[in-house]
Amino acid sequence: MTPEYKTFGFKVVTALEILRAYAGVYAEASFTLAMASQSFSVDPMAIADVEKLGILQAQLEKLLEHCQELPVTAVKIRKVLVWLSSPNLAKAIMSGSALSHNLMEVHDRLVDELSTRLFFELPYEKHKMFGNPTSGWEEIIERWPNVRIDVEEMHKCFALSRYPASVFHSTQAIECGLLYLGEFLSLSDPHSGWTAVSSELNRIVLRTKRDDLSEFEKEHFPFLEQMQGVIISLKNAWRNKISHSQGKLVLLTSEFTADIAEEIIIASRAFMRRLATEMP
Repeated sequence: MTPEYKTFGFKVVTALEILRAYAGVYAEASFTLAMASQSFSVDPMAIADVEKLGILQAQLEKLLEHCQELPVTAVKIRKVLVWLSSPNLAKAIMSGSALSHNLMEVHDRLVDELSTRLFFELPYEKHKMFGNPTSGWEEIIERWPNVRIDVEEMHKCFALSRYPASVFHSTQAIECGLLYLGEFLSLSDPHSGWTAVSSELNRIVLRTKRDDLSEFEKEHFPFLEQMQGVIISLKNAWRNKISHSQGKLVLLTSEFTADIAEEIIIASRAFMRRLATEMP
């Protein structure tokens, strides 16, 4: 369980207004407020317990930090915190039963505001992919930082079951790799894409005798041979789903299952990792 499970409320995780929230967090907050309210109701004199008030104040402050999207709850919490931090004489005005009532009001507002929100559950097995979307791609991103955005979006879209979008971002990452591979092969086309790169690799590996290769091609033949094989595996993963006839990777369908999207992601990572770790 990550530390985020132990905090209250929402946490903004992207610029797309996606908020991260956990059902267990709200259950914990609800339980804490209810128990504290009952405690002060049964024993009004507990209001003189400085240690207990300090713990309550700390819990309310933690809750307040994560109520940016729960403004009504936040207003009530601030009022209770003002009282808890006021001089002792002012505290005496509020009895234990009154404090109990105010805590229940915080509790009720929290419940009411949460009832106006729509929450979606992220399956546990996809939590890591959403929370750490660059896992397994570190070497690739270290060499080519500009692929980070597509790698992150690829995994987040997959975690949210937006499989066509996930595949789209995987093709964007591959397009970036193709440009670097095209530069390595000294292709004249500055926008060299799939067709130019794969054709050149096929020429070197399949259609040219070893003695007829250039010194550069002979020196790097093992790497180029491996890349040509990886491209074949990519084409198999894409079969009837992605077009590369015009040199640009274009999705032919929006119907991608989780299994197909995952296969494409794995094949894409294999292609990009080999480029990042083996291309001089």
